[in-house]
Order: sequence, then C-alpha cells, then structure tokens
Amino acid sequence: MPHINLNNITATGNDFEHYTAICVSGGIGTSKTKYVGYKMVCGCELLLDRWRFCSAINPQVGEGLICGDFTKNIERIAREHIKRGARGLVITLPCQSMSLAGGQHLDDPLTWLFLYALELCRAIYRLSPEHLQWVFWENCPYFISDKQDPIITDRLNGQTILQTITKELNLLDMDVNAKVLDASLYGTAQMRKRGIILCRKLKRWELPQPDEKPLTCGDVIGDRKKFEYLDSSHRRSLTNEFHRIGYVPPVQEAFIRKIETGKSAAQCLPAKEIVNHDGTQSQGQHSGVFGRNSMNAPAHTITQGSNCICGDWTLHPGELENNGLYSDPRPFSVAEIFALTGLDDNFINAIPAWARGNDKLLRQLCGEALMPNLLARCLQTL
Repeated sequence: MPHINLNNITATGNDFEHYTAICVSGGIGTSKTKYVGYKMVCGCELLLDRWRFCSAINPQVGEGLICGDFTKNIERIAREHIKRGARGLVITLPCQSMSLAGGQHLDDPLTWLFLYALELCRAIYRLSPEHLQWVFWENCPYFISDKQDPIITDRLNGQTILQTITKELNLLDMDVNAKVLDASLYGTAQMRKRGIILCRKLKRWELPQPDEKPLTCGDVIGDRKKFEYLDSSHRRSLTNEFHRIGYVPPVQEAFIRKIETGKSAAQCLPAKEIVNHDGTQSQGQHSGVFGRNSMNAPAHTITQGSNCICGDWTLHPGELENNGLYSDPRPFSVAEIFALTGLDDNFINAIPAWARGNDKLLRQLCGEALMPNLLARCLQTL
C-alpha cells in the first residue's frame, strides 16, 4: 500500500480492524491508526490522569479502557478484547529500565513487563485463537538487542527478550519480524530509534519502507507565522494556545543566544564561558548540554523533560540575527513538541479542557509516546 499523508486529515468510513492497546501514553501513539483502517476499542492505562486523557481522545472505547495495572487485569482485558471483536494488540511498554538515556537499570521490575504482555497474548489465544491475528511491540532498541546483560539472559534461560518473545509467539502460530527503526524516516521530524517487533499469524508482517530522506525541524516548525519568536518577556503566543514555554531567566537567555544553531554550548563556546555563577565548572561543558537542534535535521529524541533549559539537545534551533547572536533562547514550546511528535489538528483539538494547560502532563505524554506516524506506517503493511 502506498504511503498516505497522515497529517491533518479526517477519518472516514466504518470498516475498521479493531485492536487493544496496552500502555498507550494517553493515546498519542494510536491517534492516527484510524486513518489507515484500524481502531482502538480496548486498552489499559495505569495512571488516572492518563486514563482520563486517553478516554477523552478515544470516546469510542468507553468502558473498554481500563484504569489500572494491566498485569493485574490480564483476564479482564482478554475477555474485553474478544467481546469487542479486537484481533490485534499494540504493546508499548515503559522503556525507562532499558533506555540508555534513562541510565539503564535492568534489575527494575519494568524490565519484566513483557512477560505479562506475553501472558495476555496466551490468554486471548486460549479463549479465542481467532482474536489474536497480530501483535505490534515497540520499545527502546535494547529491547530487541541480541547482546543483552546476564541480568536478563540468566532469568530467561540464556535467551534474550526477543528470542523469548519469538519462541512464545511461535507457539501461538505467529511469525515474528523485528528491527530498529528511526521515526525520522517514517514521517516524523524526530530522531527517535525504536525497537519494533511485528508479529502476524501464519504470515510475515513486512516492515514499512523508509522515506528517502528524514523529515526535519524546519519542515514542521519553520513557519514563523505559526511559531513566532518567544523569549523570557513573551512566553506564550496570542494566536496559538499551546505555543508556550516556561520562564527562562535572562542570564540563561543571554547565554543561549551565543549558542549556534545545531550545536551545543561545549561545541561552540570557550570553556571559560561555560561556568556556574561561582566560577566552578558547569555541566554545560558536557557534549549535548545546552544543545540547540538544527532546522535542517530532525530533532533529537524528545524526552519527558523537554522543558529543561540545560538538558541534552532540548533547545530550539534559533536563527542567526544581525547582531551575531541567535534567536529563540528557549526549549521547544508545547505546540512545537506536538508538531515534532507528529500530532495533527484533529488530536490537538480533542485534548480535554482540564489537560490543555497542564504542560507537565503534555510533555510527559509526548516524551514517552510511540510515534503515531510510525505505527500507522507499520499498519499499512499488515
């Protein structure tokens, strides 16, 4: 099937394949599946605010969206999945314990959530095999690595996570196809590499073809009519509700103005300028800290802390001004995070009133989410 434009279009038709989604980060990652013929009808969210958010975004799910720990609701989810005619699963488990960006603490209980996800697959298959036709898994690249720490392989009898998933799903008549994909080559202006596992009953689920070139920051946030300049004196747009940032102290704003587009402080400033107020060495001396993204490349991976002024590659690219300094001395705004995640106007307009001003929640959801265009592109090849 050819690629379709997944931006700012309205879903039509009623001939949808139904699926269940586990740990969907408020429904961000699943927001575009309806454009390619797939609809979430059942799911589970652990936290109340995420459950409320996902319920508002996906009113068609209704009571099929369970609030709570999915590991304690496996039988309930399996029966709801079958009751609602779902035939597939979208599983996007938390990746913090395996993510290099998160420090990789593999002995965390989060590491073993995939075993419960496999139990859910078995429960559905046991109750009604025809309701388990496909499973989509997404996690950090380490999730499908063939070289994993003994903390993992010792518990899995010498196998890796991917080998374990493959073995268990093969017993359920499913073929397993896995690869690390970069979201920037699948319609998203963000360099977000993810371990993708495509599982299909009795047939290979082929990976989608990547684009010839990545989508860039300039492609999605370069329009100054929509994203005007913001600084510490003007922290929100009068015309774009979500184009807002937190307070940037003037001293940091002046410092950021010296950082070139596409570079970090350590890459373009002398060490003597990257110090704390008391003259001690600043963490800004580390590569990537106080890093500006580039308009000519995808954004670096957006994390939950996307509002951090001194984080790794969290700053707006900016533009060179006549005074030799660079504009936009700030992190990306919430609206820009939405654009760089691949969210469209249909999704943004559906955000419930109680969440529209909650920047912390919105940034967390985008920082943890499956990229919606990547999932939709994968489903196009199913």
